[in-house]
Formats: sequence, C-alpha cells, structure tokens
Amino acid sequence: MFNETRVGTATVVEFIRPDGSVEPMNVDFQYRSDDPHAVTLRFQARDQESTWLVGRELLADGLLSPAGLGDVRLRPGDGDVLVLELLTEDSHAVFHLSAAELRRFLDSTYAAVPAGREVVDFDLLVKDLLG
Repeated sequence: MFNETRVGTATVVEFIRPDGSVEPMNVDFQYRSDDPHAVTLRFQARDQESTWLVGRELLADGLLSPAGLGDVRLRPGDGDVLVLELLTEDSHAVFHLSAAELRRFLDSTYAAVPAGREVVDFDLLVKDLLG
C-alpha cells in the first residue's frame, strides 16, 4: 500500500500589473508525495482562479539563480524577493514572492520526500488513469 504525504501552505504574492501597479494575490502551494517532482500553485484573485503545475527542482533552483526556460521562470530579485513569471501564448504574468516563504515550503517537501528519493508509483498511476 502506498502512503501519500501532502504538504501545503497559503501565502500572498504581489501580482505586478503591466502598468507597474501591484495587486496582492492569494496563492496555495501544494505538494504530494505521489507526484514527487511537482508542486501545484493555485492563484486566487477575486472570483478567478488559475492553477499551474511547476517542477519542485525549478522552484529550488530559482531560489539561487534564474531557472526555467519555458512557461514558468523564477529568479532572485532584490533582497528576499523572487520574481516568478508565468507565460502563455497570449499572456505574461509577473509575481513577486518571498524567498524565505518558498524556502520553508520547499524544506517541508524535502522532509517528506528527500531530493534523489522521488519515486513514482506507476501501478497506482495507471490504476488512477484507468479507474
């Protein structure tokens, strides 16, 4: 039997509008040991919600230096600030978030599943897909 561990935290990030103004936005970070390489980010603003699946390693790398070449990019900013960019075909969103908060969240994920110990239960995955 597979034991799933879930780790999560809620925080507020700054959405940087194209005109440079800032809007606070709620974000839930979720991690599940049965999908050990991924972190789910659920952004909530007013009556809208957007969910992104991001690599845990990308988030960890982005704490130290620019990371990500595709739809998700993360890099250190000034002080404790990280700059997160989310890109789609027709939009580009920029957020500022706390490096300390992300580091605490990632530390809790590594406590649940240490780096290099990520294992995907393919039997369970196939069962979920077919069930």
